[in-house]
Amino acid sequence: MEKRIRLLRKFASSLAVAVIACLPQMALAQSEPQFTVDVSVGGGVATNPFLYSDGDTAASATVSVSPSVFVEDELGQTRIGGDLRLTQYLSDYGSDISGRLEASTTRRLDERTDVRVDAYVRTVRSAAHDSLLFASGPAEVPGPLLPPGPPIIDTTLAGTRARVTSVGTSFGLSHLLDEVSSLNTGVTLNGTYIGNDVGFDYRSASTHFGYQRRLSPRTTATLSTQLMAVDYLGRRTGDSVIISPRAGIQQQLSDRLSLVADAGISYVRTKLGNGFHSKLVSFAGSVGLCDRSPNRSLCVSAGRSAQPTALGGVSTVTTASVNYDARLSRVDRISLAGRYGRTNEDGVGLPGVRVTDFLGASATYSRDINDRIAFTVTPGYSKIFDDVLPRSANYSLMVGVTIRFGKPR
Repeated sequence: MEKRIRLLRKFASSLAVAVIACLPQMALAQSEPQFTVDVSVGGGVATNPFLYSDGDTAASATVSVSPSVFVEDELGQTRIGGDLRLTQYLSDYGSDISGRLEASTTRRLDERTDVRVDAYVRTVRSAAHDSLLFASGPAEVPGPLLPPGPPIIDTTLAGTRARVTSVGTSFGLSHLLDEVSSLNTGVTLNGTYIGNDVGFDYRSASTHFGYQRRLSPRTTATLSTQLMAVDYLGRRTGDSVIISPRAGIQQQLSDRLSLVADAGISYVRTKLGNGFHSKLVSFAGSVGLCDRSPNRSLCVSAGRSAQPTALGGVSTVTTASVNYDARLSRVDRISLAGRYGRTNEDGVGLPGVRVTDFLGASATYSRDINDRIAFTVTPGYSKIFDDVLPRSANYSLMVGVTIRFGKPR
């Protein structure tokens, strides 16, 4: 336990350093910092809120606070934001606290070089539920859609009675070689800690190298390689090295529509103990399509890769997501989010073999009462398809009011 605490402190220190690195930029900012705090109060009902195998219908009341800071100057921008949510269930579920804190800064070192530092800490009790609530909204900047990132949730943890805490930090550097080509590289450190002994804590360190070349005003070719080392705490097996080279393309199909895709392999070398190792090669790839207009945004993405999971080893993970956001009028807005994840616990050396699928969707209708108060209604659906335990789906309905302090909407 003391070892885990030391590791958590080490990651927390990395987070603090990254956040502090963001703060000095504010002193150099030429524009006024934008501060906002959204306070939401609401209630709802869910038929199986934690997707347990023996879940029951429960009503709940929720209070959440979401502060954010944004600073921009001629050299870059800095964002710090978070979310703290307290839910009280009117049943045996008791209370639940979930939260996240994220910081990101991008700076231009010179005319050809940019640097980016990110850090985060998240803690959730219901991985499936929070993957929908914390889903990122549509991008507000033009340009091609970024390749899909790692899976939002570890589906092997969805529906478990466990709190999952994850911390991480990353550093990235991009350099323009000439008018048509560029290089990028970076390092990422992550740690995942699981309560109630339902999974294995693990940490990972990865680095990536990439090359991009613009073939035409609308087309860019990409080459990239990622190297990741995974360390499972308290186990002598499962530690892995993942190498994933890929080639891809970014295509601006029209002024609104952009496509990004890449394909390659994942080579995984896993420690089995007693000096033995397993080797596995599988397909890896991703695709994303985004359609943006001033009042509407639709983004779809999918990916397949080798990822560490809580069951003690690296496995094949398939993900898909869709986000839709539209402003219906000056005061009315609707957004839709869908998530799919599949984890094949089929890696050599894993404690068990298991297939877990997660499917979730939510829709939010919001109406601005004025420039600071909004009314929201959010129906949702989520379901785990588990080959070990049968679980009923969760149907939910949440109603709330959000008050914004700071910069008006």
